[in-house]
Amino acid sequence: MLKRNGEDCEHAVPNYPGLLTTSEHMAYTEAVTLVDENVRQFNERNDALTELEMQIPQIAEQVTTQVARHTQPIAVNGTPEDAWHVHQVLLKSARNELLLCSRAAGQGKEFGVIERFDPNSPYARIHGDTDLQMTGSNAYLLLQNYVASERGVLQLFRKDIEATVEENLSEKLPGQNHSRVVRAISARCGNQVAVEGEKEKQSRSVKIRM
Repeated sequence: MLKRNGEDCEHAVPNYPGLLTTSEHMAYTEAVTLVDENVRQFNERNDALTELEMQIPQIAEQVTTQVARHTQPIAVNGTPEDAWHVHQVLLKSARNELLLCSRAAGQGKEFGVIERFDPNSPYARIHGDTDLQMTGSNAYLLLQNYVASERGVLQLFRKDIEATVEENLSEKLPGQNHSRVVRAISARCGNQVAVEGEKEKQSRSVKIRM
């Protein structure tokens, strides 16, 4: 069995292909409690983006041919009250919803991704309950660009989760190498697998000291 720092690597955890030692597993359990809600939010958003990405061709075709009289007007800060019309709700949560909208632009349409907030939320009371996120003349490309942008935001969120785990464990368990625990926690965000785990599987019968 693979050993690390004199301990057997024997604890499997979700999405991480390597095995943690007992000390690492204790740190992992501590970290899971710390960032569990953040990981849940990450995966909820990631799943929603994945579903949206699969539906982009159908959504784009539908909104390109839909006429304005079949849509609902929406007031957007900084634009005339009836300029934008809602075609479809893309994503929805308890705090906000993401809308695909359009408005007349010359002989064609301009499409926009608009975020609408709970009007009673602190953000809406200060900034208004709608925010124009991104615009484009092609609905398909607009949605692709939006998903790509949001995935970039998610990766920053993942990095923030990793940094939180590293900082917390360094304070509570100083002098230990927490890199594998951090990667194991990160692997809970979506289904990405840490590279080191593959190396560990290939050398599981080798005893090493680190």
